[in-house]
Amino acid sequence: MSLSAHMTTLEAVNQMLRSINEQAVSSLSSGQIDAERAEAVLNETSRRIQSEGWHGNTRRNVKFTPNASNQFVVGNNVLRIDSVNPRGRRLSTHSTPSGWVNVMLKRSADNTKWVLYDVDNDSETITDLTEITCDVIEMLEFQNLPPHLQIYIYKAAAHEFQKGSVASRTLFEFTREDVEKAMIDAIQQDAANSDDNMLRDNRAAWEVAYRYNPTYGS
Repeated sequence: MSLSAHMTTLEAVNQMLRSINEQAVSSLSSGQIDAERAEAVLNETSRRIQSEGWHGNTRRNVKFTPNASNQFVVGNNVLRIDSVNPRGRRLSTHSTPSGWVNVMLKRSADNTKWVLYDVDNDSETITDLTEITCDVIEMLEFQNLPPHLQIYIYKAAAHEFQKGSVASRTLFEFTREDVEKAMIDAIQQDAANSDDNMLRDNRAAWEVAYRYNPTYGS
């Protein structure tokens, strides 16, 4: 049997069951009550952790355009969104585009979709813009997450699951230590993948680091 670097939802649920010494199940539709509860805890924990925003579930500079009703519709899997249009809106009729676009994620008035809500004008329709660029944090299926996030999420879910299943202080401490280590590993790997560079992205920091120093070379 070939090994995969990525976990399935079933594998995560079975790891959670093992954390309370329960037998593994062969499918997510097994009908086993603890397995169903473990899956529910896994999904909720995944939503909570993913909403923090990670390199693996963030899309940069996504362009949205309006529909026929002048609504900017976003997908149901969007957890958080932030507009990055620095000059998207005119401050007056004759000015050049210079106003920031202030939008938030909101359910439409007819309760059929999620839209970009115009905070400044208190409206879900936006008529003066043909495009809005946003950074988007998405909710991904567990099996589509990078391994470091899968491990962190299932460890955190196992901890929550164990708290509601077994009254054991010792087991509680063991699973909490697992969560803390997995969180640190996830943060480190996520930072490495994002290739953030303070000197590259921050001119002020670059100038401090590379300012002239007469002692250099002495």
